Amino acid sequence: MSKILSFFILIFLISLFSIESKSQDYARHIELSLLFYECQRSGPLPKTNRIYWRHDSMLDAGADVGVDLTGGYYDAGDNVKFNLPQAATITLLAWSGIEFAEGYKKSGQFEYLLDAVKWGTDYFIKCHSGKNELYIQVGDGQVDHSWWVAPEYIQYKYPSFKLDEKHPGTEVAAETAAALAAASILFKNVDSSYSETLLKHAIELYDFADNFRGKYVESCPNAQGFYNTYNGFTDELAWGAVWLYYATGDEKYNEKYSVIADADYSPYDPFRYIDCEGPISWDDKRPGAYVLIAKLTKDPKRMKTAEDYCDAILTKPKTPGGLWYDPQLSKWASNRYAANAASMLAVYANFLPEGNEKRQKYIDFVKSQIDYILGDNPAGVNYVVGAEENSPRSVHHRGASGVDMPSNQPSFNIYTLYGALAGGPGQDDSYKDDRSNYEMNEVALDYNAAFTMDLAALVQFGLGKKDEKVEFDRSWPQKAFKSDIKIEASTSEISVSTGSGLMCAGWCVSFKSDSDVRLGGLIVVNEKPNYTVCSKEYLDGKGTARHISINGGEGFVVPTEFEFQCDGFNQYDQNKKPIYKPEFGHLYKVTSSEVKPLFEESECWPSHIC
Repeated sequence: MSKILSFFILIFLISLFSIESKSQDYARHIELSLLFYECQRSGPLPKTNRIYWRHDSMLDAGADVGVDLTGGYYDAGDNVKFNLPQAATITLLAWSGIEFAEGYKKSGQFEYLLDAVKWGTDYFIKCHSGKNELYIQVGDGQVDHSWWVAPEYIQYKYPSFKLDEKHPGTEVAAETAAALAAASILFKNVDSSYSETLLKHAIELYDFADNFRGKYVESCPNAQGFYNTYNGFTDELAWGAVWLYYATGDEKYNEKYSVIADADYSPYDPFRYIDCEGPISWDDKRPGAYVLIAKLTKDPKRMKTAEDYCDAILTKPKTPGGLWYDPQLSKWASNRYAANAASMLAVYANFLPEGNEKRQKYIDFVKSQIDYILGDNPAGVNYVVGAEENSPRSVHHRGASGVDMPSNQPSFNIYTLYGALAGGPGQDDSYKDDRSNYEMNEVALDYNAAFTMDLAALVQFGLGKKDEKVEFDRSWPQKAFKSDIKIEASTSEISVSTGSGLMCAGWCVSFKSDSDVRLGGLIVVNEKPNYTVCSKEYLDGKGTARHISINGGEGFVVPTEFEFQCDGFNQYDQNKKPIYKPEFGHLYKVTSSEVKPLFEESECWPSHIC
């Protein structure tokens, strides 16, 4: 065999291996994507919480107005509950469970999907405090974005914002109605009583949205800089009508949709309902309504609109590596918009019969976009956090970062934000894993919604390939860290270090002494003989020592036994007292000869995930 031929065979084999090495385990990624929603939970967390670094937060949400507004989801890497994108997310997740239930069940994730949807809808029911009242936001976006802190430790106020008859907000009310209606269908054969409750709220909220029309940011200006709506509220009214038509079968909702869809629009009308060629999004619901009403009515006119829309998506530009890319939208979170564009083609493909030429074309497109996101791209990145060794580690997220400023070290996140879909590459397929790059490395509820739908569709279409066992330092499930802690003390300092990958965002050392001890660091207990001193200098798990000064005075006996707390401490605002929550951390007894966990050891953190 010639050397040239041998060379080309080698290149072919390398290329073949490279192609096969890209993950197409869509089921595994459904699991990860649903974990992301657990990372975003607000309120009191259940015992089934699978994210060890997340704890109860905002337990008094709504106290400012005397309404229980606990629960729901934080929007992105911040600590605000913006209900418009949250409701849009829940609508798509519920729809994905209706449309691709078998995909979830084959993946063993259907119950987790129900849990994710219900966490949102339980919160929306609380928000619907009166027939024509709806709380639509908890937290002041401007104030919240002034601080970089995990939700468990916030000390600033988070006010509640409400819609009512005098302060309407059609977009959010109609979208929340759509979410509750979709969820009522999802739960109909699971929990009929809950399904009926959801539908009751959906009907009332749609009537509120329809009868008291107005742009929601005019009633809630605080939302304007974050989730302003740019195409009016008729798309949400149409969307809500379609979902209520689906949930009730009442023809009046189809008629309400038709009034909007069939109106005579000027070509220059900025709120023109027809001829949309962009992706479904938190702001634009037209594509979803096109597809869903076609499936429900099988009306040739509606089917043509849906099919024309799907065909138009296929004609749009792509990056050189193949990611669908809208120059007007995709600069900020290109992966999101590619997944969103694919999702409606997935749903419509599921409606078309086997053997239909367009059906296969649509499925191929969905697969191409998801495969790109999962690593078949020029950057060689699986954009799902915690999925692969090459997945992003520095997504823009306060809680996962473990630091008090986005520019602080480490530049990578101390905690793994499992399943989060990173924003994505630029138009040239380039990508930089940088926390400060919002466009490429933001994460948000809506980013994962249609993406999860696409994954479930591909599993249902029988296209998934199970990965070999994936193990690396941040792989799921989160393995327990070794108790590798070293504390050395002298008459002048205490030196603390951790190894074996045990990182601590904040930490504390406690000891006893009969002397009047003066300490550096942030002192939380200073009552002889008990002393506790804490620090926000992160411990890197690589043996790098951090130091706290100590002065015990004459006769001071250097302590040899300590309690060490990894996590459960924060001070992001120097003008306020440190936040000491040992229940959020892991506690160890440390001597020169032994490190003993003061909690039940297990294979994983938390123990029940293994």
